[in-house]
Amino acid sequence: MAVFEGTIFSESLQMMTSLAVVLPAEGRPAGDMPVLYLLHGLSDNYSAWLRRSRVDYYAEQAGFAVVMPEVQRSFYSDMAYGLKYYTYIAQELPALCRKMFHLSGKPEDTFIAGLSMGGYGALKAAFRQPGAYAGAASFSGVVDACSRLEAGCWPPNETVGISGGQFAPENDLFFLAERLAKQGGCPPLYITCGQSDFMYEDHQRFRRHLESLGVAHTYEEWPGGHDWDFWDESIRRAFEFFTVCRSAAVQAREG
Repeated sequence: MAVFEGTIFSESLQMMTSLAVVLPAEGRPAGDMPVLYLLHGLSDNYSAWLRRSRVDYYAEQAGFAVVMPEVQRSFYSDMAYGLKYYTYIAQELPALCRKMFHLSGKPEDTFIAGLSMGGYGALKAAFRQPGAYAGAASFSGVVDACSRLEAGCWPPNETVGISGGQFAPENDLFFLAERLAKQGGCPPLYITCGQSDFMYEDHQRFRRHLESLGVAHTYEEWPGGHDWDFWDESIRRAFEFFTVCRSAAVQAREG
C-alpha cells in the first residue's frame, strides 16, 4: 500500500490545495485502476479518513485507489462568494488524478462517497453527473441541507458565502432526485445512518422521497451516532458494495 500526501495546483480554485491518495500495492496496468473519490465532513479536512479510519486497509483489500481532496467548509459547491469546489471535485480533480496516478477514467471504475457534508457532496455529484460513476455512497450525509439551512444550523455569513443565503435547486438533493427520476440512469446508491445520529429523521424523509420517486438505493442503519466508529464500518461495507457494482458494470459493458 502506498500513501501520498501533498499539494496540487487547481485551475478551478486558482490556488494550491491539499490531497491524499492511497494506491494498492498490487499494481494494475496504467489507466485500469478503479478509484474512489472519498470526501470529508464539515469540521475535518483531506487527512481525516487516513487518520481516523482503516480506509487504506479496506482499499488494499478491495484493490481500489482512493483520492481524498480538501474542500474546506464549502459543501462541495461552486460558492456564491467563494471558490468553485464542485467544479474542482466533479470535473478537474478526476482529470488531474488520471494524469498523475494513471487511474481509470472509465465510469465503471469510478466511485464517490463521503461522510456528513461529504455524503451530501457525493450524492450531489452522483445526481448531477450520473453517467460519471458506477456507484455512490453517503454515510450520515446532510441529505436535507435546505431544511438545515432554513433552521439556521450554520453561521449566517457562512451560508451566504456558500449559497447566497438560499440553496439553488442544483444544490438540493430532494430536487436533484426528482430531476434524476425523470431522466433515469441513477448509479447504484449506498446510504447509511446511525440510529442515534442527530440527522436520523432527515434520512427517513429522504428515503421516503427516493422510494416515492422510484430511485433505487440500498439503505442500512445500525446502532451508532455521528462518529468515526460508525463511519469506519460504513466505508468497509461500501467497498463491498462498490466491488459488486463494478463487477456488474464491467459485465454490462462486455455483454
